Amino acid sequence: MAVSQDIPKKSDLEKLPIVGAKPVNEKEEKYLKEIVPYEFYNIEEPGVSIKFPYGSTRNMKNFTLFHGGTYHVPHHVARHLENCSTPIWDYRPDGQGRMTKQRVGEKPRYQMRQKFSE
Repeated sequence: MAVSQDIPKKSDLEKLPIVGAKPVNEKEEKYLKEIVPYEFYNIEEPGVSIKFPYGSTRNMKNFTLFHGGTYHVPHHVARHLENCSTPIWDYRPDGQGRMTKQRVGEKPRYQMRQKFSE
């Protein structure tokens, strides 16, 4: 389990706003706000911890997550981390003798695995 200084308290987590795509109904909102255990993996730089702010300008909390650590966070925070990605670019001929840069995919930076048994 994570040390209390790594993530905000449960009462603060419950007050965090949902960043990104808004829920379409109350059931989805309830799911996104549910606090569950997740195991954090830094895919881009394994073994390195990350520190990031999350929330709105009026309700901002800082998170510090260590590679391989287990944390109790809401689904919407985990969704935010899993959506962090780096674009993959490829250079292809355009038919006129020049090369054009095209985005061909996304490379995930972080992974959050939900733990179901503790």
